[in-house]
Amino acid sequence: MRFICATCGAEHDLDEISFGTEAPLQWALLSEDERARSLLSGEQCEIESEEGHSFYIRACLDIPIRGTDRAFTWGVWCSLSEQSYHEIADHWEDSNRRNIGPHFGWLCTKVPGYPDTAFLKTMVHQREVGVRPLVNLEATDHPLAVDQREGIEEERLRTIVVGLLHEGGQEGAAPNDGPAKRSDNSGVSEGPPSVT
Repeated sequence: MRFICATCGAEHDLDEISFGTEAPLQWALLSEDERARSLLSGEQCEIESEEGHSFYIRACLDIPIRGTDRAFTWGVWCSLSEQSYHEIADHWEDSNRRNIGPHFGWLCTKVPGYPDTAFLKTMVHQREVGVRPLVNLEATDHPLAVDQREGIEEERLRTIVVGLLHEGGQEGAAPNDGPAKRSDNSGVSEGPPSVT
């Protein structure tokens, strides 16, 4: 889905663009001491803080693009219960892992272009080995949940993407301890979580 950017004049392809964050929202709130006691990798995060131990997994949130058979993927983080987190880790390389779950979680990423998305209820679905889990939002009237159910207009998606590509000009483009970064949210995971 190529388009000519009104901001820079270059051709962009929505099929080759996605954005994600390097960590769940909670990571930015940690002290240096808490970060030293915690774990952050490309696929999972374990936080040990004054509030206790919490667990997160990196996943993909797909938003269908109306009038097409395509979806735009946001790289997101979801918190999980300790039990769900360990169940996913225990079956990371299991070819039947798609049959495990889904797991309840809370969205821990602010998605640009939407009202506050932190702590929306989710279900995290495992996919085949080597592919990040897929997130389905609870069916509410939140605009992100509506877009996931009904699709987003291509023009609105372009506006969000162009804002993020050009100096984070989109309101809400700094979802965590830095801007949403262009990333490979193709769903390919880096490897198994290393549970501590």
